[in-house]
Amino acid sequence: MKILVSNDDGYLAPGIVALAEALAALPDTQVQVIAPEYNNSAKSNALTLHAPLYVFESHNGFRYINGTPADCVHVALTGLLDERPDLVVSGINNGANMGDDTIYSGTVGAAMEGYLMGVPAIAFSLVEKDWAHLDAAAITAARLVALLRTRGQIGARPWLLNVNIPNLPLASLQTARWCRLGRRHAAKNVIRQQNPQGRTMYWIGPSGKAADAREGTDFHTVAQGHVAVTPLQIDLTDHNGLPDWRQAMPLAELDLNHLGESA
Repeated sequence: MKILVSNDDGYLAPGIVALAEALAALPDTQVQVIAPEYNNSAKSNALTLHAPLYVFESHNGFRYINGTPADCVHVALTGLLDERPDLVVSGINNGANMGDDTIYSGTVGAAMEGYLMGVPAIAFSLVEKDWAHLDAAAITAARLVALLRTRGQIGARPWLLNVNIPNLPLASLQTARWCRLGRRHAAKNVIRQQNPQGRTMYWIGPSGKAADAREGTDFHTVAQGHVAVTPLQIDLTDHNGLPDWRQAMPLAELDLNHLGESA
């Protein structure tokens, strides 16, 4: 089994080191790490199109790129790797990626790039920051990959899983559960400060609290000490709303020859 590992915290982050070591310990498994040079949190699926990308090699054999998480996986799959991997794994992230976080997450973005390129992919995150019980999270991640392999899911078809692991000792972690994404409240206000030259600068505020943490969501699942596993999809179409739009707004009435005129 060939696994490509990436992340958004950078190639020196404790999470990717622990994850790569745990996966490499699986029988008959080859792990290659290609990750961003620096922290790229909240870069989502961004690709670098207007600057060159360079590949470097670290002292520990990890390769890193001066780009985004999606850049790393894209470059790996479209020219850097000699063989196509069987699985793309991203993480372990320093903090949760639940609910609306998945839209912004570079961790999920790296995994999603693998999925878009036709490779099964998993994004792993620790719920709380500061790497508490990272060893347990890495073991959990490796065991999930091993189970997916045993059940014949790796190599069968492309899929995308988002996994959030509570910061608990291995003996205290509850069983993994399938769940859906919850929702967050809107983000808090930007933080306004003055720089040394007197100009106003803005920092993006922290994420809002959970707005939908009902039973069955990832928020509720990890709050109970369980590992939350959520299958993701890419289709953003509002399938339920599409018939309503067709009825309320028949686009055949759109007169392209008289733009700007009222009906």
